[in-house]
Amino acid sequence: MNRFICCVLFFALLATTGVLNADQPPVSDPKTTTEPKTKPGNSSATPSTEWRELKGSWKAAQFGGDGPIEIKGNSIKMGVGDPLTGVHWTGDAAKDSFEIELEARRTDGFDFFCGLTFPVGDSHVTYVLGGWGGGVVGISNIDGMDASENEQTYYQTFDMNRWYKVRVRVDPHQIQCWIDDKISVEQPRLNHTFDLRFGMELCEPIGLAAYQCDAEYRKIRVRTLSKAELAEAKKAADLRASEDE
Repeated sequence: MNRFICCVLFFALLATTGVLNADQPPVSDPKTTTEPKTKPGNSSATPSTEWRELKGSWKAAQFGGDGPIEIKGNSIKMGVGDPLTGVHWTGDAAKDSFEIELEARRTDGFDFFCGLTFPVGDSHVTYVLGGWGGGVVGISNIDGMDASENEQTYYQTFDMNRWYKVRVRVDPHQIQCWIDDKISVEQPRLNHTFDLRFGMELCEPIGLAAYQCDAEYRKIRVRTLSKAELAEAKKAADLRASEDE
């Protein structure tokens, strides 16, 4: 009799446990839990055309007081000049719709260590880093005014021996420049004129110059803007025009 009662109680307990478990929501095994997939980055941030290294066609600019110049592939070292040392590219160079990228650093001295000259259509300008005593950043020349006096002028401290990533983009509507992937200059082209300071024509069509300092450059390369990038540039220009009306 006691054995019979124990069996009845045992099966009753099993039935009750099953009902209770049925009322509980299923619990996921923590080992099999999947995290949400990370959204892919903005594809427009990735260049859609191939970079081409600028090497093999660099020549001294011959300002007259140049310091020593050492060229190895797409890396360049320039010694202090009196006052300028520079090089220019003698190969093919696009006039429009392109990007140039490089890394630059000042290893001695106090003035601009990167004067990057590049085409803007049929004209040329120079993107200056660390000029006028070491801190001026800007474009020479915009509407006849150099990097120390036009609307794009600003000041930045540059550390000795530190490499800075420099990039410039020219499309039919504007000039853009970056330092370490942070926007530095955004200059519309419409209704503006562009030219070089006296003497910098020796750096055409693409050139690098340093003023009274030792400087180094590496990873110099160029690419053509894609049709998609040019379409985006036109949309941005149209938006600016509508906001100015």
